[in-house]
Amino acid sequence: MNRISIYFRRNGPVNSIRMTSRFLGLPLYKVNAFFVDGLLIDTGFAFGRDRFLELLDTLHPDIVVNTHHHEDHTGNNFWIREKYGLLPLAHPKTLFYLQDPTQWVPWYRRLVWGCPHPSETRALDSKIQTKNFLFLVIPTPGHSDDHICLYEPNEGWLFSGDLFISEQMKYLREDENIYSIIDSLKKVAALHPKKMFCAFSGFIDRPEEAIHRKIEHLENIKYEVEKGVGEGTSTRELQHRLLGRGDQLSLITSGQISKQNLINVFIRK
Repeated sequence: MNRISIYFRRNGPVNSIRMTSRFLGLPLYKVNAFFVDGLLIDTGFAFGRDRFLELLDTLHPDIVVNTHHHEDHTGNNFWIREKYGLLPLAHPKTLFYLQDPTQWVPWYRRLVWGCPHPSETRALDSKIQTKNFLFLVIPTPGHSDDHICLYEPNEGWLFSGDLFISEQMKYLREDENIYSIIDSLKKVAALHPKKMFCAFSGFIDRPEEAIHRKIEHLENIKYEVEKGVGEGTSTRELQHRLLGRGDQLSLITSGQISKQNLINVFIRK
């Protein structure tokens, strides 16, 4: 049986809403939505609908933004529109995905998060103004083609969606573009953010250093893969050497998420 836990935490004016999907008491996956000055960034996953909406009743959002179309970030778009009359803002491409999520949400992700109801979004402008803050919309494709980040330049806040996730990347989705991810990481690092709010890892202090370490990690993997291929090393051995043995996510996801994808993408260029 799937149960949901929600943890609410304040970091100055920014509130993080951490949703964790559990199965038989064991945590499966976590994702953070954020709320600041009337702005809700992402809407969590469908299985957490009731508790998520109860929390929003106390927060009273005025504006809703999706960082990208994935079901753990847009799972309650439909219900927020129904209950509060708020039409989420997103990248122009996001609307295409959300018209029929059943076409792209595979079974294992439905098990963890549920499948969103079809919903609508309105295209973002280049900035979002709340009562006290101004957020710049930064296109950051790679994790998905419709991914955006939000940046508050006066505060140095970066809301990074799923662009960063963690410093050490070992798995790659087959629909991710690793070269676009690296370019997008360099783009947000050039903003010199002071605080980062990551949908996976939550609050990250000294984010510029963390982002540069991730870029270095990925570029090192690229270098070692290209060097290994030139020396005749097999892709399997490269995976074991650079990312460790075992590839459990590949088994669970039928190869949609795997360590081998991360090796192969640098071989294919």
